[in-house]
This record gives sequence, C-alpha cells and structure tokens, in this order.
Amino acid sequence: MKDVNTDHQVRELLDREQIRDLVHRYCWAVDRGTLEEVMALFHEECHLALVPGKRYVGREATSKWYRVYMQNRMEVLRHLIHNQVITVNGDTATSKSYFDAVGDLKGESITVAGFYEDTLLRVNGEWKFTEKIIKLDFLVPLQEGWGGKRIKRNLVPPEV
Repeated sequence: MKDVNTDHQVRELLDREQIRDLVHRYCWAVDRGTLEEVMALFHEECHLALVPGKRYVGREATSKWYRVYMQNRMEVLRHLIHNQVITVNGDTATSKSYFDAVGDLKGESITVAGFYEDTLLRVNGEWKFTEKIIKLDFLVPLQEGWGGKRIKRNLVPPEV
C-alpha cells in the first residue's frame, strides 16, 4: 500500500529543490547570461518590482527592464543567496531570500545587498517566477563599507 504522506513529503522536497535551483539559475543568468536566459525563468504573465523604484507590470515591461539592465550591467557581478525560505502550496509557491553581491560599477568595486520576494507557479511541471520583488538595502563603493560613508566614532559603548 502506498504511503500518501511520504509521497507528499517527497513531492514537497523536490519542489523546494527545484525552486532553490530556479533562484540560483536566476542569479547566474543576471550575472553572466543573456536576456533570453533570464526571461526563460519567468511565466508568460509576470511582474517585477524594485524597492525603492518602480513596478513593471506584464512580461513586456519586465523584459524591457532586464534588457536595459543587461546592456548596462557591471562587467563583474557575483550574487550569493542566503537564508532562503520557501513555502509550497500545490502549484504555487513563495520564496524569500537575502542576496549579497559584489561587482564593479564604472571601474569601482561595489558591494550590494537586499532581498528577493518571489511568487512562483508550476507550469507543465516546471517552476516559473510570476512576480519578483527586489528590495535593495544598499549599493555602495566597497571602500565605504556596507554602511556607507565612514563616520569616525567611538566604538566603545559608554559606561552605564
């Protein structure tokens, strides 16, 4: 007799791994790939939101933003994904993950951090983004550090 609970658990593990792979493939595609490789990861009906920034509704607007991004992207860019939290609900899912990236911007080393909030849909057995929200915490020259311009301050806490 088939164990329905075990089948469900195995399906969820496979879904989670496929979603994790999708987010990793996204990072590779925006770092080193083509517009076609990026857009292949998105559903036909998709949206993109940049925070701070604008919302791009529909595949055409989303593709247009990535086209401009990729024409102007940094020569060197490396994404790292952390602390990914995935929730699967049948053929829909959400994924939230932190990202850190290093690269060069007009010849200057930079560091970038933020997080992705993704909504996904399983289409013909394959997970696709239906919405990607990119929340940027900072993008600063590496010499300034992740906190921005350095401020001289006493790092010793005051006595209580």
